[in-house]
Amino acid sequence: MIYIRIATRDDLVSIIDMGEQLQNESKDYEPLLTFDRQQSYDHYSKELVNNSARIIAAVDSDDVPVGYQYSYISVLDYLSTDNRECVLEALYVKPEYRGKGIAKELVKNAEQWAISEMKVNRIKAGIYAGNHASEHVHLKDGFVPYYIEYVKRANTNG
Repeated sequence: MIYIRIATRDDLVSIIDMGEQLQNESKDYEPLLTFDRQQSYDHYSKELVNNSARIIAAVDSDDVPVGYQYSYISVLDYLSTDNRECVLEALYVKPEYRGKGIAKELVKNAEQWAISEMKVNRIKAGIYAGNHASEHVHLKDGFVPYYIEYVKRANTNG
């Protein structure tokens, strides 16, 4: 049985481990990504007590994290109304737990928090081009493409 709960400081090592895996898997889409465990730990430690951010964990029956989702609230300065949005920054489920609806439940939980507690006007998720699994989860949940960013790498060797 998997259930979703707010992450705690005791979960941070597991979440950082999964974050490292997420970074490794994302290298197919973004080869310039780097991962620093201490920076990640420091960042998530602060976010655990930030009222405008939320880290949730999907945990197994032994209360061991098998997935996580990190969100934060952003106030957009370029809109005069409807300017609060929730950014779904990171979503990861361990490979052996994929295909069981855990990512969907993590996203739904984050959405409920953002809408009911944080009173956001929109929710966005950044998904790397080619990450069809993440795209599928979000499209099934009602997300639609909104802004597409094109990147040209410069000054690279090879």
